[in-house]
Amino acid sequence: MLTKEKVFELIEKHHIEYIDVGYMDYASLSRVRTVRVDQLESLFTSGLNFYGGMMSFNGFDEKIENPMYGIEAGDFFAIPDPSTFAILPHRKNTARMYCDLIDEHGNPWDGCPRQVLKKVLKEAEDILGGKMHMAFEQEAYLMREVDGELVTADDTHCFSIEGLQMQENFLHEFVEAMEMSGVDIEKISSEYGPGQYEINLRHKPALRAADEQLIFMQLFKQIALKNHLIGTLIPKPFDHLSGSGLHVHISMTDEQGNNVFEKAEDPLGLTEQAYYFIGGMMKRARSLVSIGAPSINSYKRLYPGSYAPSHVSYGIGNRSVLIRVTEKRRGSRFEFRGADGTCNPYMLATALVAAGIDGVKNKIKPGEPVDFDVGTISEEQMKEKNIELVPSSLEEAMDVLEADELMAEVLGPIWREFINVKRSEAKKYSRIVTEWERRMLSTRF
Repeated sequence: MLTKEKVFELIEKHHIEYIDVGYMDYASLSRVRTVRVDQLESLFTSGLNFYGGMMSFNGFDEKIENPMYGIEAGDFFAIPDPSTFAILPHRKNTARMYCDLIDEHGNPWDGCPRQVLKKVLKEAEDILGGKMHMAFEQEAYLMREVDGELVTADDTHCFSIEGLQMQENFLHEFVEAMEMSGVDIEKISSEYGPGQYEINLRHKPALRAADEQLIFMQLFKQIALKNHLIGTLIPKPFDHLSGSGLHVHISMTDEQGNNVFEKAEDPLGLTEQAYYFIGGMMKRARSLVSIGAPSINSYKRLYPGSYAPSHVSYGIGNRSVLIRVTEKRRGSRFEFRGADGTCNPYMLATALVAAGIDGVKNKIKPGEPVDFDVGTISEEQMKEKNIELVPSSLEEAMDVLEADELMAEVLGPIWREFINVKRSEAKKYSRIVTEWERRMLSTRF
């Protein structure tokens, strides 16, 4: 792990002149300021000030109504974490660091998603006796603009060699940038949609995994731009093409490196703790989707009959379920499949771990696993099997999250302002008149 001393050695060795210092807000947007390297020593101690009211901006960069953090909110201070230092090969003499946010007294700011994740991970270690690991798998599209219209970067098919070859320059430059940021990529696939890719990151301690997902979110777009492309992680950029999801793999190891969730003699290969952890996620599943799929576009992907999970369910190796347990051959871990690239990875990781801990503490049983394509069952079958749908809109998602006492307790003030931010986005979208509406309705009414 990089230390402050090692960071200064790398700055001198690579002639770094500028440092991008930033964090991610409740709208899942990166907020960054650039400083000269001669200011860095003081930032490690005092932090870089940011206007606190920025946390009450929505994804359209508009101040929400009745904000928790108004113009009188003052500043919070961003303390760079040396472990996140990375040289940016696509920028001139520039490096980047992510931050923990503190208040004016030097205490962890309770509105900081990264600080809240640290807190819940410590609780997980104390209760479960292991270290939580995660791995993020992100699907994303490359697009280009033709005659003012956004189209896919190519027309290749799923798992095609042509898809990899046609975007080879971008992919190689992207991998190089990720590796220079300390991120290990396990594999890249040309996905179901033309110009769509899935990139699998290697499992890491959960905080580092969330940092690496933020690195991915930034570099995918930035390297695409450098290659005269548009990279997007939105879940449904085209109504007629496959959506883009984010899958989060969750595992835990003890001090000896043993899998805390694995029990060889169990039929599913799971320990009792593992079943309870799944039970906790199942109980809070609709809230987890609300945090993991927090955009107006998210719910154009999550519907029955699609490849995206639409029902609260779990199963072994079953890719139609919301929470998938991997087969014994791959080691016992869980895959949450209900998120997308518009989420804040720190908030999602916090919610997943908190739900699992709650399951363990209260011995919540997950019920029976699903061994069929749950996306095709009827409403009558859903009632018989006591299976719920995930939220179908951003408004419903926020209603679900607002009623969740555990998430309110775990996330603290983040919970309330996140809901306010997302409600403002839904309200704005509800008033937008689309070209589709004009075209379809004007000849009928």
